[in-house]
Amino acid sequence: MSEQPAISEKTSLGSEDGRRSSRPPPSDRVRTREMALALRNGLKMGGSLIITWSVALIVKVRVPVHLGPVRQGHFGFAESFAAMFFCVVGLGVETHIIKEVSVRPKYASDVVGGVFLVRILMSVALLAAMATVLVVTGRSRDILLAAVIFGLSNVFMAINATLGAVLQAISRVDPGVVANVATKTIWGVGLLVALRYDVPLAVLALPALVGEMIRASILFLATRRLADLQYRIDPPATREALVASVPYFVNSLALGVLGSLGMSVLEFVRVDEREVGWFAADQNVAYLCMLLSPLIFWVVMPLLSRAHARSPQEGMTVFRRCLEGLVVAIVPITVMLSAGSDVLIRFAFGAKYAPAATGLSILSLVFLMTYVNMMLSTNLIVLGRGWSVTVISIGSVGAMALLMLVCVPLGRHLIGTGGECAGAAAAVIATESSVLAAMVTRFSEFPLDRRNLSVLGKSIALAALVLIVDRTLRSLGPARLALDACVYAGVAFASGIVRPRDVAAVVRLLRHRREGVGEPGVQAAG
Repeated sequence: MSEQPAISEKTSLGSEDGRRSSRPPPSDRVRTREMALALRNGLKMGGSLIITWSVALIVKVRVPVHLGPVRQGHFGFAESFAAMFFCVVGLGVETHIIKEVSVRPKYASDVVGGVFLVRILMSVALLAAMATVLVVTGRSRDILLAAVIFGLSNVFMAINATLGAVLQAISRVDPGVVANVATKTIWGVGLLVALRYDVPLAVLALPALVGEMIRASILFLATRRLADLQYRIDPPATREALVASVPYFVNSLALGVLGSLGMSVLEFVRVDEREVGWFAADQNVAYLCMLLSPLIFWVVMPLLSRAHARSPQEGMTVFRRCLEGLVVAIVPITVMLSAGSDVLIRFAFGAKYAPAATGLSILSLVFLMTYVNMMLSTNLIVLGRGWSVTVISIGSVGAMALLMLVCVPLGRHLIGTGGECAGAAAAVIATESSVLAAMVTRFSEFPLDRRNLSVLGKSIALAALVLIVDRTLRSLGPARLALDACVYAGVAFASGIVRPRDVAAVVRLLRHRREGVGEPGVQAAG
């Protein structure tokens, strides 16, 4: 509900500017311009993410290989456990800040200082609580120190997210892109140097903290220069911002816990401690596959907001076409990752991680559902149904915990070595499936049209076909993956999943140029 006033206000302001112009652009040209801008912004932001992905790829492969399954399990547990504890420091204020600062730039100075003070007080209590839990449960000193450092990293990450939100609200995203690339580079180089000297886990956690501190300094200077951000403490304004952010806070809290829950639960219920390291390696690959997910928030959400502001019918049409493009792009990645899980694990992590292949083959199937769920939740938030998303996220935490308790022992019984890792991956799949079913029911009308269902059905059938073909070609080794890719591409074009005219339309949009009109939202923000 809280999203609609901001959208309406921006729309009315934009309309007023349009009336002042002697030649208001036709609505179809406005929509074309918005789609073209969204695609170009997606490519620009995606380019920065690919740079960080390249750094992360090197690091996420080298760390497990160097540490081995047991120490990798300890390192992954410390990182996940800290992330689960400190997900509360986000407070959910970024969405509120973007919405308000875009129309009231001075509002940032009213709330950011108070929010930072609240986070510092919370962080002191969280560090003490997390350390107590780790000591009581008998975790080693190395794990304890690594978790504390990762906790501090999460505090700086929350601070950086708020500063980045201020810059996004005033349409100045370049400093954030530069800061992100610099942070990832420092983190990657620092980790590789630390691995070279075989340092303790606590020291291995330091590059993440150092990188976030440097990122904070870049964003601090940028917000002072570009947004004139002042760090004053205004209790009433801070309280107002925190109350308005409650639904976003609860949702981010649930998602933060959910993201770290699988690793943490597995650490406590596993029999073989190597299973945690194998699952951590699978999650490293999963992390790389999810790196482009921020584009949904950065690009798709503004596009949906403007479309829904014009009419609900146009909003749902834009959502459905974006969802269709997402399915077409994500399914082949999912299929090839599942088919080549054995090759990828051995190539990236070595023979010691071979039992993780089954878990990765299962876990890779979750990527399509995760991206689709992100699209559904984004559309629900734009429609003012943020609390529905929050309730589903909370429910998914309980479902994940219960499924882990069932699937991990079951995997151990059915598969043996590597079975606990596979069971954890199966729990993730089952959780995302339940979230998908719940999300669909939150719409007043069924969110998918006939074209969506056709593309989705054909894509799933083709995925199953390729996986069956892959099984029959196992004797060919890694060479079979080239044949898998050819089968997928050929059938995708022949069946109409990928249509040449759609590809041509995307190319035309990318070549489209704005004709003397500012970016959507910029005029309103002014």
